[in-house]
Amino acid sequence: MNIGINIYTLRKEKKITQAQLAEKLGVSEQAISKWENNQCAPDVSLFPIIADYFGVSIDRLFGYHMNSYADEVKAVMKAADGSKDTYKEIEILTKGLEKYPNSPDLKIALAFSLSMVNRISENENERNNAIEKAIKLCTEVIDTCGDINYVDKALNMLTRIYGETGEHAKALDTVKKISADNYFFRIVGIATTYGYAHNDAALMRFVEQNLFHCWLAADLNLQVLTSRLTEMGRYSESVEFGKLHLKLLSVFDDGCRDFYSAHKFFAALALAHNYRKLEDKANCLEAIRQVFHFGIQINSADNKRDYHISVRNPLYFANIEDGEAMEEYLSGIPYESMLVSFDKFFGNDEEYIMIKKNALA
Repeated sequence: MNIGINIYTLRKEKKITQAQLAEKLGVSEQAISKWENNQCAPDVSLFPIIADYFGVSIDRLFGYHMNSYADEVKAVMKAADGSKDTYKEIEILTKGLEKYPNSPDLKIALAFSLSMVNRISENENERNNAIEKAIKLCTEVIDTCGDINYVDKALNMLTRIYGETGEHAKALDTVKKISADNYFFRIVGIATTYGYAHNDAALMRFVEQNLFHCWLAADLNLQVLTSRLTEMGRYSESVEFGKLHLKLLSVFDDGCRDFYSAHKFFAALALAHNYRKLEDKANCLEAIRQVFHFGIQINSADNKRDYHISVRNPLYFANIEDGEAMEEYLSGIPYESMLVSFDKFFGNDEEYIMIKKNALA
C-alpha cells in the first residue's frame, strides 16, 4: 500500500505542513507523520475526505492507475488541441479539470486557451472574465504545486497574460520569479514584455545583451563537447559538432568579417586535428586553410591585444558595453609548435607546403 507516500507527495504539491493537513482533517500531527512513514494507515472513513481535500480520486490516493491518470490527462489535452477552436478547447479542458482538479498541465493549458479569448472576443466582459479565470488558474499552480517546472510554466503564462493586458510592471515582476532552471522563459518573457510596453530602448539593449551571451554560451558548450568527443576518440562525431561550431561562429559576420576571429581560429584548428585523426587529408587540408585564414585576420586586427572586444560586430551588438563581453587575450600565434603534427601527417604534400608557405610569408 502506497497511501502514506502518496499523502506525502500530495501534501508537498499543495505546499502545506503536516500540522496544516492535520487541522484540515481533524487528526493529530503525529497521525499524519505515522501515515507518511507507513507506520499505519488512515481510518477507512477518512479516505474520501482526504481524496476530496486533495482533489483526487480514492484510486489515485492509493496509487492505483497512475499511468492511466497521466495518459488520460494527455488525451484531454490532445483532444483540446485537436479541436482547432478556442471555445471548444476551453470546454474540453474545463471538463477535464473537473475530473482531474489538481492537474497543473490542464490548469496551464486552460489558462492559455482563456487568454486567447482576450485576442479574439469583441465582448469586453467576456474578455475580462476569461483573463480573470486564467490568472486564477496560474496562481493556483504557483501557490500549490511543488514541481518547479510547472511553477515556472505558470509564471511564464502569467507573464504573457499581464503583458498582453497592459500590466507591464506586473509582467516584469512575475517573469523575474522564474527559476534559473528555466532561464529561457525568463529572457524571452522579459523581451516580450518590453515589446508589449513599446519600451524600445530597453528591448534593444536586453535582446542584444542576451543574444550575445546565449551565443557565447553555445560557443563554449560546443567547444567543450568537441574537445571531450576528441578525447574519447569519437572523431567523426567531433567533426560534425566542429562544423556546426564554425557555422555558429560565423552567423554574425555580416558587416564585420573578423568577428571573434580567435574563437574561429581555435575551432578550425580543432576540426583539422579531428580530420587528421580520421586520416582524411582532403578535409584536413581545407580546415588548415581556414586556420590560416583566421590567423591572418587576427594578425591584421587593429588591436592585437584583445581580438574579442575590438571586433565585436557593431551591426548587431551596438548597445553592449565592453564590460558585458567576455575578454580573452592572444598575443601571438605559435605556428611552429602548432603545426608539428600536421607537418608529420602531410609530409611532402605539395599543396600543404604551398598553403603553409603563403600563410606564413
